[in-house]
Amino acid sequence: MKTINLKKYYYPICKKDTFVEVPDEVAEAIVEESRAENANDAKQHYHCYSLDASPGIENHFQEQVISPEDILMEKETEREQEAARALMMERLREALATLTPRQAICLHARFWEGKQFKEIAEAEGFTTSAAIVTVRNAIIKLQKYYIKRGWMKPPKEKAICTKTAPPKRNRKKTSAKKS
Repeated sequence: MKTINLKKYYYPICKKDTFVEVPDEVAEAIVEESRAENANDAKQHYHCYSLDASPGIENHFQEQVISPEDILMEKETEREQEAARALMMERLREALATLTPRQAICLHARFWEGKQFKEIAEAEGFTTSAAIVTVRNAIIKLQKYYIKRGWMKPPKEKAICTKTAPPKRNRKKTSAKKS
């Protein structure tokens, strides 16, 4: 019977010194396996892990193992994102409740169903320009509601979803000369 230290042969599994008595044949098999493994590691290191010997060395490395801390951080981030999304949806429902039924229908058709203004106008029975104005007014109303509640900052531009007309030029009036 021989006494072996398990820490010496099985370190990642057994981290403390643990002495065990085993039969001579088992001890020889463990020592032989350890020698073969060490020789294989040295061979792999020389042949595969030399940057000069093997192009594409990055393909030989094992994938990074995710630590428990990283998993917890991902779960916490997911919970924060879900809470932020729930708050955003609650605010959107509250803001949408302030719209007129016509505005709500047009806004829903335009952005949730992806319909064109012409399709919205045909479905609701009014002109295309009326559909455009209704959607624009709904967006302006929602934006004002969000600004009023402090959920968003006012835009830098004065115009919201509209084109502004260029300023009118002041022309001098010329009187017609009589000859």
